Amino acid sequence: MSPPVHSSVRSRLTLGSALGLFMTGAIGAAVGAVIPQWQAEFGVSRELAWYFNLFFVGALLGIFLSSRMRLRHPWLSLALAAEGLGLLLMAFTPQVGGVFLAAWLLGLGVAVANFHCNALPLELYPKGQMALLNRINAAFGVGAVLAPLLMVWLPWRMGYGVLALVALGAALLLWKAPAPAARREPETKQRSSLLPFVLLAVVAYVAVELVVSSFSGLYLRHLGYDPRLVGLLLSLYWVGLTLGRWLLADFIAARPLARLAGLHLGAMGVVLCYWVPPLAWLFPLVGFLVAPTFPTLYAFTQRHIGYAGLAYLFYAAAVGGNLVPAAFALVPKEALALGMLLVAAWMAGMTYLLRRNGEAQSPSI
Repeated sequence: MSPPVHSSVRSRLTLGSALGLFMTGAIGAAVGAVIPQWQAEFGVSRELAWYFNLFFVGALLGIFLSSRMRLRHPWLSLALAAEGLGLLLMAFTPQVGGVFLAAWLLGLGVAVANFHCNALPLELYPKGQMALLNRINAAFGVGAVLAPLLMVWLPWRMGYGVLALVALGAALLLWKAPAPAARREPETKQRSSLLPFVLLAVVAYVAVELVVSSFSGLYLRHLGYDPRLVGLLLSLYWVGLTLGRWLLADFIAARPLARLAGLHLGAMGVVLCYWVPPLAWLFPLVGFLVAPTFPTLYAFTQRHIGYAGLAYLFYAAAVGGNLVPAAFALVPKEALALGMLLVAAWMAGMTYLLRRNGEAQSPSI
């Protein structure tokens, strides 16, 4: 059993975890704002799929290492330092190859930080975990709100330099983070049979989150929207996600799967607005509606399936957050609306199947 953590140390670790999640949101959201700038500066288009592919490879390695870590110190701080190094490489690279190498470093760092910055607060504050995790993940949304604005209003290289400093600050705050708490196995074979449905729902959700944030800008510019307005709307998307995690925390905690399925159906309805150009600006509502998804599924997995399922959760998130956006990099601009509608429908369908199978096994779920 781990020794008690002093209140001042707990506050430092909580702030460090929040900054780690802030960086995860910022790194993911910044891409949507800088893709057009990379295309203009480096003269690339489909080649940008390599960014998502190499980020994915780094993330897979990071998840593999995270799930096997018996100690967080110094590895969690080093993961955030790897993020800082990758961001500095982004800021100074003269060629697009540097962006791709940085993507691998960012994937590795983000995976380790995301895994442990979600788990650590739950160990520091063991009560009210579902609502707590939704609220501390609001830091993810804050990072995702600020990053597109940073990349639009500053030169993109300078923006990445600023984010590098934040990552290094988080690394210092998380120095000497305590080891993970004792792990438990899935409670029953019946409950662990829910894991495939959880994983499919996570793949679909993260795909929606990253596709909407990365490619809505391209599609709205294709429709003729002003670039500055597009940058503002991308930030509002992440504002919606931040507010959704905070404001919907108690709403979701009462009946997690049923209410999550309803929110996803509403998000699918909002995505239909891409087909009506004067209403396409409503897409930030998707962020609000899907906001509680990952924290809810994380807490659900920990409670009903066990710690062993969490590593698979992050593998699923890596697949949804990297392979699907990489495929979208190959989609013509005029077909992006259809692609986003299909991904949103997939998310709503997977969440419904998880709810139906979960309730069939236990009405309390």
